[in-house]
Amino acid sequence: MSIYSEIIQAGIETDHHESDLYVKACPTADAILANHGRSPGGVLPHAFVNRLDGSKWYDLPFQYEPFWQGKS
Repeated sequence: MSIYSEIIQAGIETDHHESDLYVKACPTADAILANHGRSPGGVLPHAFVNRLDGSKWYDLPFQYEPFWQGKS
C-alpha cells in the first residue's frame, strides 16, 4: 500500500501543494512514516512547523497521488 493510501485510510489530516503531500504529525503518522522510511526507496519526510498554529507537519515530496493521476 502506498504511503498516501495509508495516511488517508488512517484519517490523518493532510494538505498538498502540487505533487508534495503534507501530513500533520501524530503518533499514527510517525508510525506510518517510520515503516515507509525503512523500506527500499522509502520516503524521507522533512518536518516543518505550521506558521498559522505552530503544529508540526511533514512534507513528503512527490507523494500526493492525485497529482500524478491527473498527469497520466
